[in-house]
Amino acid sequence: MKRIVILLMALILMAALALPALAADVRRTTKSVKVYEDTSSSSEVLEKISKGKKVLIEEDYGSWVGILVESPEGGQMLGYIQSKYLECNHNWTDWVTEKKATCTKAGLRSRYCTICGKEQTKEIEKLGHDYGKWTVVRTATCAKDGLRERTCKRCGYEEEKTYREDHTYAAWVVTKQPTCTAVGTRQRTCQVCGHVDVQDIDMVPHDLEYKIIVEATDHSSGTRAAVCKVCGYTENATSYDPEGTMRRYDRGENVYQLQQLLVDQGYLNAGGADGIFGGGTEKALIKFQTDQGLTADGIAWPQTQRRLSHDFGSWETVREMTRTEPGQRRRVCKDCGYEQVETVEAGDVIERGARGENVRALQQILKQLGYNAGGFDGIYGKRLDSAFTDFGADHGLTFEQGTIRPADLDALMNAWFATGIGTLSEGGAESPVNMALTITPASDETTDSDVTTYTWSLTNLGDKKCMFNAILLTYGDSPDFTHDNMVMVIDGQELKANVGNSLTGSFKVASGWGTGSLNFAAMAVDETTGTKWLSNTVTFEAEVKSAEKTVEPLPVEINVAALQNGEYPVAFDRGDIARVTSGIYMNAVHIFTMDTYDGSAIESLAPGDTVVVDGESITVNTVENRDGDVLVNGGLDEGCAFTIAEGGDTYRVFGDDDRATFTERGMTTLPVDTTAKFVDSSDITKAPVTTEYDGLYDAIMNSEIDSFDQFNTTLTVKDGKVVEIHRIFIP
Repeated sequence: MKRIVILLMALILMAALALPALAADVRRTTKSVKVYEDTSSSSEVLEKISKGKKVLIEEDYGSWVGILVESPEGGQMLGYIQSKYLECNHNWTDWVTEKKATCTKAGLRSRYCTICGKEQTKEIEKLGHDYGKWTVVRTATCAKDGLRERTCKRCGYEEEKTYREDHTYAAWVVTKQPTCTAVGTRQRTCQVCGHVDVQDIDMVPHDLEYKIIVEATDHSSGTRAAVCKVCGYTENATSYDPEGTMRRYDRGENVYQLQQLLVDQGYLNAGGADGIFGGGTEKALIKFQTDQGLTADGIAWPQTQRRLSHDFGSWETVREMTRTEPGQRRRVCKDCGYEQVETVEAGDVIERGARGENVRALQQILKQLGYNAGGFDGIYGKRLDSAFTDFGADHGLTFEQGTIRPADLDALMNAWFATGIGTLSEGGAESPVNMALTITPASDETTDSDVTTYTWSLTNLGDKKCMFNAILLTYGDSPDFTHDNMVMVIDGQELKANVGNSLTGSFKVASGWGTGSLNFAAMAVDETTGTKWLSNTVTFEAEVKSAEKTVEPLPVEINVAALQNGEYPVAFDRGDIARVTSGIYMNAVHIFTMDTYDGSAIESLAPGDTVVVDGESITVNTVENRDGDVLVNGGLDEGCAFTIAEGGDTYRVFGDDDRATFTERGMTTLPVDTTAKFVDSSDITKAPVTTEYDGLYDAIMNSEIDSFDQFNTTLTVKDGKVVEIHRIFIP
């Protein structure tokens, strides 16, 4: 009975709790909420009777809520669950306007969830005034404010606003002209009220011309830049070297020639002449510049190069050379007056420290003559000097310590033969040593002191190895290599047998050594038996060669800085053409004239004369007049050819490259006239192409053929400006 009572009380309590819930605000309880089960929950209500069922929220206790649960039998039971396990899928009502918006105030609207009763509100933006058209209350001018008003159609609010009419200006008047350094000004005046409007005018561009602002000298760089003709403003300033300057990291044939000059003067080892301007070349050049009193910067300026390779005149004999005594000659630089004096030896001088078979041959000969020259090591040391000194004392000769001259060799040779040690055996086809000697005079190295350089070639055709010792030379109609005036050029080298190996060399001969023919033979020694073998004999007639006259190109007067109107052969690099605001400029243009010669001087050329072609002196050996052309030394293959020029009074010349020769007259900068054109005939596979000024710069820069030199290019100059650039085909 007691249990029934308790159950009834519980049912009554549940009913009492349910009634308020069912009568609650429909916004919170009209629909059920889905419960999400959590197996970790401690809610026994969910575990036992509410899995997957729908519940009604009864009370909210914060993290826990009281719920009414639908029982399987359709009834409701009270339970509790943590609020985190509840989630409402809201079912919102339509928005309801709570407060209407006006022109100046915002409105309000709301809605609620029919499941959980949650409510949302949202502001309605104010409408803003809806004005009508402006009405003018007071008319304005450009000097006086006017007034106008308008009214809101919704709320009747009135808005007023002042206004003013625009000025009625006359045309602009320039009050200050702009320049390339200052802005200008202009103004205009209102025709109604007289108001003045002032405005700046932008500066005008600089009127640039590309020119040299610091001239390069023969020992310093110059500067060129684009310079404003009006204010002197300068931009794009770049330095440039005078023509022909070489610096470190340059390379090529010119560098190689520079290095050879340094080698010749003892400032650079022969192995350093490789055509690459490196640190060794720079150091050698600094040493040379220091010795010459020049700025020692290691840069090969034209001044330095001239000092290295002066433009010398012809050699003059100061003292005639003989075989026993050296001669002396001098020449003077045409540019600076530097005088070079040179000792002329009859062959190469052997100096202390030299090594080789020629030194070993001397040691052997001195040993055979009874003088202690040390071991046969082929090294010229103090012992060899001492032996030569003793030899000289015994024969009444004086030797210079550390130097063995050709005359010393002659004395030694004649003394050796005078002792009767060994005999000369004539070689030939039937001999163990069969030497074939060829000697050729190198006439292009003939000097004004009658010294001729001879080149020789020697081949062993026999079956016995031997040591080639010397070239023997005598004067006389009959070759005799046993008398006292025989001379010798030591050049000890091994000649192998049966292989026909050849040796080559050179030596000098002066016509004053004797009279009659020049007779040459080579001598080799069999080191086992001491037998001396001779080669064949080569004979030349002794001729005296002298320069009767020198013919040079005619001088030309030309002012490169202010060229007269005309056409000029030129050379330039494409990189020296500049296109700036003010136009096109040709920088560093080298101006040339074609070399011409006096007609009577050319027509009277004779053997022995000298002609200067392209800066080189050519000794005239033969002259031939062929169809009006004068051929020197056979013409272009060996010498040069002169062709009569227009007018018939002068000749122009073609050198060994079959090109006319030119002389550079200087370098300048020239503006290109706006009427100028570029005529390009350099490609014989195409018709000549003419490009007008607007495309001239690009045509030159993009040309497939990049050479522009005095052989193929001319400029036509008028009033100081280039009016035509013409390039022709040159094979």
